[in-house]
Amino acid sequence: ALLVTPIRLFIWLIFIGTAYQLVLQRLIEDFRMRRLQSQLRDHVIVCGYGHSGRCAAAELVARGYDKGRVLIVDVDQTRLEEAAEHGYVGILGDASREETLRSAMLPVARALLVCTNRDDTNVLITLTARHLSASVRIVARVEEAENDKLVRQSGASSTVLPSRVGGILMADSVDSSHLASYVMDLISAGGHVTLIEREPRPEEIGRHPAEGGQSLIVRVMRAGH
Repeated sequence: ALLVTPIRLFIWLIFIGTAYQLVLQRLIEDFRMRRLQSQLRDHVIVCGYGHSGRCAAAELVARGYDKGRVLIVDVDQTRLEEAAEHGYVGILGDASREETLRSAMLPVARALLVCTNRDDTNVLITLTARHLSASVRIVARVEEAENDKLVRQSGASSTVLPSRVGGILMADSVDSSHLASYVMDLISAGGHVTLIEREPRPEEIGRHPAEGGQSLIVRVMRAGH
């Protein structure tokens, strides 16, 4: 009795302490999640914090987005810790699951950026996201050009093929020294030249694009053409 009873009490204390710690930790996490969700409105969700996800998040911040409005979703705890070090909010989970996207408040988000490096995963995330929200803007990364139509059919508002863009710039650089750097300057927020998309102003309607005044009109889209 003198030997066994203290051992039993010690084991019971370990079990009770572990259970209390798990319950307390879960309550704290639920409280933080509810508080986070109450603050998320008009935010951008970035699925995957690999190279593309990091660049996309950094570019959003450079364009004026507050880091608190950029939400990172990834299945890798290490990547989420890295995102937290950079000041972003992160959710650990599979973005192809409805529960994860609901936790990320997808229905009230401004946009969803699908940045994983697998086309099949991107298609599944896009399908799930479009099922949850018919209005959210979805921009998906595509690795293989032949999968571009599949991602668009899944509900993506826009697709980006990094390998194709890189290949075109490399081919153009064969005969030019400054074209690639100019294009990067053009599409990045920190460049000297800024390319923006906007509605035509009333005074511009019916006039020639060359008569844009201080703005240089490079393209006009009308009815999808």
